[in-house]
Amino acid sequence: MSSTLQHLAPSSEYVAAPSFLGRPGRLERAAVTVALFTYAFSLPMDWFVRVNASSAGTVQGGSIITQLVFTSFLGLAILGLNGNWHVAMTAIGREPVIVSLLALMGLSTIWSNNVAETAQNFIVFSFTYVFAIYLTTRFDLPAMLHMVGLSLAAGVFINFAFIFVFQDFGLDSINVGTDGGAKWSGIFVTKNELGRIASLSALIFTFLARLRHSKLIWPALTVLHLSQVFGSESATSLGATLGLIGLGVIYLTFRGHKTLYGAASVVMVSVFAMVTLLAATNLVVATGLLGKNSTFTGRLPIWQNSFRLGISQRPWSGHGWTAFWGEPESFPVRLLANFEIPHAHNAFIDAWLFLGPLGALLLLALYVRGLIWGARNVRSMPTIAGLFPIMMISYSLIFSLTEAGVIRRDISFVLFVVSLTVAAANKGVQQPFAAWQASDQGASEPDIVR
Repeated sequence: MSSTLQHLAPSSEYVAAPSFLGRPGRLERAAVTVALFTYAFSLPMDWFVRVNASSAGTVQGGSIITQLVFTSFLGLAILGLNGNWHVAMTAIGREPVIVSLLALMGLSTIWSNNVAETAQNFIVFSFTYVFAIYLTTRFDLPAMLHMVGLSLAAGVFINFAFIFVFQDFGLDSINVGTDGGAKWSGIFVTKNELGRIASLSALIFTFLARLRHSKLIWPALTVLHLSQVFGSESATSLGATLGLIGLGVIYLTFRGHKTLYGAASVVMVSVFAMVTLLAATNLVVATGLLGKNSTFTGRLPIWQNSFRLGISQRPWSGHGWTAFWGEPESFPVRLLANFEIPHAHNAFIDAWLFLGPLGALLLLALYVRGLIWGARNVRSMPTIAGLFPIMMISYSLIFSLTEAGVIRRDISFVLFVVSLTVAAANKGVQQPFAAWQASDQGASEPDIVR
């Protein structure tokens, strides 16, 4: 069996025919790295365009050139999967909830307020999902993280160039401090997007420092990205990063032990409750310390008005995938928010707005299943590589509580799908702890599952 496919499951059902491309070579890895960079930072022509906040944090749709570039990534995925389609189908079948969510998105074109937008973004999302499956079945996790790390490493220097050189584009003109100073946003429209990608990058580089036994390059890049988290002054990103550090400590401490489930559950609930409460309640003292208003940049009224003025219009079917915020129906919510909001700042509320309660329940089920299987994955394979799925799923959930989440065309969604698929495939596999402990102490990282 190809070593690039061994991490999915130990079953013989994963024995695959050679891919049309053969074993991954340098050219394919370079193409994947470019694709991952584009998923993270979009295209250079988008960096020098400043539009209103309704486009903040999105790379969906776009110009004809943008669509052609992302479609070419689908072509790469199809080439890589050729000969291994049964492996891809098995990987897809490991997580039926995300397939159900995808199907519901497609069906929502029937009742969407904006059929063209819903259909376009459904296609974009489907292409991204196929690309994520391609990565899962073509590369082992350490090799994949290395390509992700290379793509994100380039971004840190580009963002600094925009922050300090191209300041007309690199500073957030939407979120301005009380002193009138602009926050860092880099190539993104808002500081929250810079903080989100910097938090993800710091997480990836921390794993690579251990996987690659690096004492200089990857740790230094981690520090640089943490500086961008602080420089963006995004309280959401800072809270998420601190929460991930706490979760990582718990996962590392209790990995390979039966008490992992209890310890992880307590810390998860605590971290997620803290982030949600900070964003949802009028904690005047806490938010004052962070330099924010008592409703956390208006999230509480946005959530309330999304239910009162948005969900109440179509409580069961929703308005169609991504069709609400650009339509007249969202005008009362946007008017009361006093700024142009691109989403509800909560992925579950958005899922209800777009797809009805079934969409929100499917998204919730996706996270619950992912966290449970991720914990099982850590117990059966308590290595740094085995820890990645649950950390990535935790990252995704934290940013779903007070931001748009990862269900979009973005590198975070690609890694989310990879993590879900790997955790689902390995959830019942038991490995001797000693072998994985030896790996962490200096042996080469083994395939996720043999």
